[in-house]
Amino acid sequence: MADRRAGRDMDDETKQQAGRVRLRPPAPTGFDPFDATPQELARHGLPRRPDAATEGGLAALWEQKAARYRHFEHLNPVVLDPSPLPAATPSALGPDPVDSAGYSLISGSGPFTSLFLTWTVPDLQFDPDPFGINSLHTFAGLGFLDVHTQLTVTATQTITCSLWAQGIGTIALAVRPGDVISASLCLNTNAAGTAAYFFANETTARTMSFSVDTGFPPAITVDAGVTRDGVLRPGQSLARFGTVYFDEISAYNAAGHQSLLSGQAITMADGATVLATPSELTDYAFKVVSAR
Repeated sequence: MADRRAGRDMDDETKQQAGRVRLRPPAPTGFDPFDATPQELARHGLPRRPDAATEGGLAALWEQKAARYRHFEHLNPVVLDPSPLPAATPSALGPDPVDSAGYSLISGSGPFTSLFLTWTVPDLQFDPDPFGINSLHTFAGLGFLDVHTQLTVTATQTITCSLWAQGIGTIALAVRPGDVISASLCLNTNAAGTAAYFFANETTARTMSFSVDTGFPPAITVDAGVTRDGVLRPGQSLARFGTVYFDEISAYNAAGHQSLLSGQAITMADGATVLATPSELTDYAFKVVSAR
């Protein structure tokens, strides 16, 4: 599979993970999601169409996104660098306030089953660093599901950027600073913990989707924001990222729409020094501003 294309032999853990990931053929040109049966949607890895009578808000959102993306180029799902599933430990819940800035919400009315949002990939500026490289991630989380845009910048102002999904790995949907990325994360409450990811680069009008059996428990948290790669080593600098915008944020559980912005606001700090701060813009949008 993807590891063969990358010129590496897959170890046993990666082979096991590859067996859990389902690579669906993309929707063909002219595919109409509004006329598709549930089986046809599933065949192409597309989210099911909610029942308008019982899931009115979610159904309206599905129709909005189906209309927006129906004429995009739907790419074959390709995993560039498979990633094994982590253990679902309680300590993994929610973003770390030392390393992250954004918002986190804990459900008080049953597990979350879906999270939808868009964000703008930041344009990093290198900050003097003895290691010669700065890094930053944007993230969105649905329970133990996690999506990152991973970025690095060097002293020569060379920026790398990729999209990574928990249980999948680095995927071949190209992203770059300034692009607007949309993600749909869904987690079934079944024993297999079946997850579905749908990604769209709204700037390049391309999409890619995956599904994977994670074994994760139902999601009781949703979160989004920016994070650094663990606690920085002594002397290591955080990349300067300006402002990152998150928009069109919708989280759902059995009780309907839940506002991520009603949850906890998290400020990234290094001791008494504030590094990044979240700020609510609307009920569905916020920004994270670098303090540097």
